[in-house]
Amino acid sequence: MARHPAGSAITKGLLKLARQIDATSSPAPVTVHPGEDCHPDSCFENVPAVVRKHGGAIQYGWLLREQPTIFVEGRFHAVWRRPDGELIDVTPRADGLPGIVFLPDARRVWEGEPVEPFRMQLHEHPCYCGSGMPFNLCHGLAEG
Repeated sequence: MARHPAGSAITKGLLKLARQIDATSSPAPVTVHPGEDCHPDSCFENVPAVVRKHGGAIQYGWLLREQPTIFVEGRFHAVWRRPDGELIDVTPRADGLPGIVFLPDARRVWEGEPVEPFRMQLHEHPCYCGSGMPFNLCHGLAEG
């Protein structure tokens, strides 16, 4: 496994999820560098503001993360494609991690409505909600 900034290691589970989301694209580590006046959890507002101020473009895709041994997840996200082509996540992170794993998606754009995340169970474990039931019989049915 390649070494990347904390929070941006590309694991086998993330690669498997990435193939399910978009087999034509590959996940990559992206540095988090919060932009001026950017707010947490507001990537769809932050990135257009940075593009207006500094140029470049919006890159839509999926922020991938892993809850080790339990699940991997992809949440629809936007990052800034600088004029030189480098991807930067300008949205501040509550966890303070310096990097993310990002899967570009050229087929989907944000249209102002929430986009359902992708989630894939890694092993047979109890549900993350604390019910004590196996994930696939609890939230796995609702999310599958």
